[in-house]
Amino acid sequence: MNCHLFTVIVWIGCYIVTPVFSECIQDQNCSLPSCFCGTFEHPVGRKNTPQIIYFALDDGVNSEVAEFYNRLFHPSRKNPNGCPITATLMATRKGTDFNILLDFYNRGFEVATHTDTPSAITNTTILELEIKTERQTILDNVFMSANDIQGWRSPYLKTAGDEQIRVLKKLGYRYDTSKTFVRKNATGGLNSFPLTTDFPWPYPCNIPPCWTQSHSNFWEVPINALWDYKKAYPCPTADGCHNRPDTEEDAREFIMMNFKNSYNGNRAPLGFHMMGNFFRHVPFYRAMDRFIKEVLMLPDVYIIPISKMLDWMEQPVPLAQITRYESWKCAPLASPTPAMPALPTLAPKLSAEKCVQGQNCNLPSCFCKTFDHSMNKADIPQIVYLAIDDALDTSVSGYFERLLFNRTNPNGCPISATFFVPTTGTNYTLVRDFYAKGMEIGSHSVTHNNVITREAVSREARRSKENLATYADIPLSDILGYRSPYLATAGDDQADVLQNLGYAYDISYTFTRRPSYAKNVWPLTADFAWPLPCNVAPCLRRPHRGFWEVPVNSMWDYTNTDICAYADDCQRPPPTHDHVRRYLTNNFKNSYEGNKAPFGLHFHGRWFHESRNYMGFKGFLDYLQTLPDVYIVSVKKMLDWMQYPTPKSQIQTFGPWKCAVMKRPQFQQLS
Repeated sequence: MNCHLFTVIVWIGCYIVTPVFSECIQDQNCSLPSCFCGTFEHPVGRKNTPQIIYFALDDGVNSEVAEFYNRLFHPSRKNPNGCPITATLMATRKGTDFNILLDFYNRGFEVATHTDTPSAITNTTILELEIKTERQTILDNVFMSANDIQGWRSPYLKTAGDEQIRVLKKLGYRYDTSKTFVRKNATGGLNSFPLTTDFPWPYPCNIPPCWTQSHSNFWEVPINALWDYKKAYPCPTADGCHNRPDTEEDAREFIMMNFKNSYNGNRAPLGFHMMGNFFRHVPFYRAMDRFIKEVLMLPDVYIIPISKMLDWMEQPVPLAQITRYESWKCAPLASPTPAMPALPTLAPKLSAEKCVQGQNCNLPSCFCKTFDHSMNKADIPQIVYLAIDDALDTSVSGYFERLLFNRTNPNGCPISATFFVPTTGTNYTLVRDFYAKGMEIGSHSVTHNNVITREAVSREARRSKENLATYADIPLSDILGYRSPYLATAGDDQADVLQNLGYAYDISYTFTRRPSYAKNVWPLTADFAWPLPCNVAPCLRRPHRGFWEVPVNSMWDYTNTDICAYADDCQRPPPTHDHVRRYLTNNFKNSYEGNKAPFGLHFHGRWFHESRNYMGFKGFLDYLQTLPDVYIVSVKKMLDWMQYPTPKSQIQTFGPWKCAVMKRPQFQQLS
């Protein structure tokens, strides 16, 4: 490791004290079990180091993910010392069945905490409250000791730096696993070993802030980025690859390549950090099942939770003595052994029929996947649509009243936007007023929980639509769009249900343009299923005639180095209002100066709680209004144009975009 000096200025009375952190040198200024330097080579040597594999599985623990875990980590699957393999469950209170969580805890799984808050937490007071709440909810519902909850993961991997470590230590946590490290390439770089926080973070700070001060007796377990199966890009998490493996063989190549990098390299612990529901992606689930069976045949590979991995880091025992290592000895199972679930079969391949516009697909009811519209680019109006999520209430309504209500498009008609609102937390009086002002209102479920089964989608999409009609006086025929909470869908079942309930489009699937200057994809119908990479499984594998899918085209952050699924979801948020304005403008120009694909801004109203975001967004809207061919419209109006594409020279006579006085028909019962 290179030697660095870190200086912190501290005022003491009238004097300035400048402590200097020298380089961490193992066994000189840092000694086990309480201190371990960041390193790529363990002091015991590669031959004496067991290859540790750990799984850090995020979010709610429920019957769906239990099915996956009960197979992958079945008690019959044992480490070389004869003890069952287990994992770390980074559980959230939301979406967790605590009886199921207790069962896994009794079988030796580690329970750690995470949070499903919809944004990063950088405020110390809020962070401490969130950590306390997550932990106490588990303790109130699962019979376990507070000392057994040792680990924390930050939402979106964005930490509060030094303050986060202070809070976690104060609350009795042993480790954090939120900081990322990227080895230099897919097959030649080395992963980092876990380290203590006695010295400042020694690696590139991928998602600031990183800690810069000394915090004794606390561990950081780096998220060593995996490399995708094409060896092209690092993946911050196992389920976060830009090149996602869509076949079992590609998934196996992805897993084995990253395993071999550690196993044949420096033997740094290999972590699979991911959301548990990613195992819904059957090729990946099957590949992981094969991988676990194969590596358990090796005499020096152990699949254990993070806490046991840190036990070894504090007291490293040579591989030859592992069978006598007290911390890794088998614990008596306090729960009955579950039956091993069957491995799902791969879905049949889609029909080879290709969508050809004008031949087997015709407007207004069918539109193929494309990156270039058949209309001459010079004739296409640049559409900007705003798709805004979550409860419409008084905490956010003022922002939109000031930003949207007094602006007009080049045809003289008011601009519009689409608000995808859940029932929970929504003020229906405000919804009624926004609808009357020409805003489109879509459904974002009732409860804003994960809605990922046919039954759940049917229940929530129906009730949400009925609530909007009943309490906001919106005609059922005007409630046409649906967005899945957390963009987690039920695949083909979801499209079936939405069509049956009278929805015209879904706006839950993502598309990532890469590199940053690549083209965005146009909206499409699902007549030929989902023809793009499936970033969040399951995706559509069957045709759904005439049903529109509006892809959430990703954005690139203000540094132009990382992607953001939503405008307000960047790991590196823009630091000033001018950065916000330029970030939005740069992404807009990718469409405006490129293929003229509709430019969608997907975000949450709470984004504007930070004044820099509000002012930057306002500046961006001001800029758009200087352009004579840019129209800010709702998703519904964007799809009107998609169905009946009209040159910008004729937009003044385009019926769906003409100014209209809103009417409120009487409520009709949903059939």
